Amino acid sequence: MIRKLRGALDAVGVLCFAAVFVAINIQVFMRYIANRPVSWSEEFPTLAFSIAALWAASFCLKAKDHIYFDLVYEAAPLAVRRLMTLAAGIAVAGATLWSLPPIVDFALYMKVLSTPILRVRLDFVFGFFALFIAALGVRALWDIVRAVGGNPDA
Repeated sequence: MIRKLRGALDAVGVLCFAAVFVAINIQVFMRYIANRPVSWSEEFPTLAFSIAALWAASFCLKAKDHIYFDLVYEAAPLAVRRLMTLAAGIAVAGATLWSLPPIVDFALYMKVLSTPILRVRLDFVFGFFALFIAALGVRALWDIVRAVGGNPDA
């Protein structure tokens, strides 16, 4: 079940990145070959790439897939790594959970505005950022659970 869910989440990310690729190729073709540029091809890749990047960071990448500098962490003994993971988890979970309500409020407020060409409501666009912040908070809470459980590297 989890494997199918992960596959579906990955497929959404792949579709978003594929949409960016197709839209940019349409833009190049229409502008430079057909000499009839289309206006939507400027806005759509920006929206699709933003959504794809936030989606991938929220649901597709594992913690170890993110770039981080771990020289001090890896050199520390297990007990110190547990404390470092716990402190970082508490800081990130606290910051994200504290900031989530205003972010959601702002996203909902943006329903009155839309993008200039495609008329996509901005609450939809900013909703993906709120989703990313929520996923980041959940991931930090999971780090706390792992650290308390004794294995911060699991």
